Amino acid sequence: MEKITNFLNEPKIVAIVGNVNSGKSNLIYYLIEKFKEDFQVSIYTYGLKKKISETKEIFSIKELEKIKDSVIILDEFFNILDLEDRKNRRSIEQSFRLLHHNNNILILSGLPENFKKFISAKLNIILYKQVTIEDFINGSSVKRNILNYSGDERGTAILHLDKKDVIIYDGEHYHKQIIPYLSKYDTKKDNKQILKKKCKKNVVKKCGKNKRTKKFINKHKHKLIYN
Repeated sequence: MEKITNFLNEPKIVAIVGNVNSGKSNLIYYLIEKFKEDFQVSIYTYGLKKKISETKEIFSIKELEKIKDSVIILDEFFNILDLEDRKNRRSIEQSFRLLHHNNNILILSGLPENFKKFISAKLNIILYKQVTIEDFINGSSVKRNILNYSGDERGTAILHLDKKDVIIYDGEHYHKQIIPYLSKYDTKKDNKQILKKKCKKNVVKKCGKNKRTKKFINKHKHKLIYN
């Protein structure tokens, strides 16, 4: 199987498109790891929750336009590239032209609705995670390209992919690959459970080792009722 970074081996604009909680961030961190492992390259990032060694953060268009000969990854790119204001589109188009001229690979990560027709038309590679098809902008190339995909994963409403899966569209062909889970970059794994089951007073279940449960067991150890 061809390495995913082989699709990103020259100046181009790449999209990572996926629903919330579809594994986009894990894919970004995996790409960064592979770039660092396989190549000598400068990597610039925006919007990542975890700081990565040997990468540099940027926070403005001005910084973006100064970058040369690098990989640039913009997570939630719509926060730095304001595409809602039509007056900005001309300046953003000039920025893209400059980034390409400066020999960069630009990776934009976002939700289906973030990829307006304007930005979709400039994409060279699209990396699809699980997406809801109706969330795409009608007439955009990111929607058209996934509607043209006839794999088993695509239904009428959803492109259903596990978090580990990605479908790569290179402009001509579709390639499905598995992306390993990188626990060290998962910012959600330590979140506390919001809803926790309660123990019934007359039933012993494994629902947490708390003092109240221990006292109940010790007091009624000869009269326990089991389900």
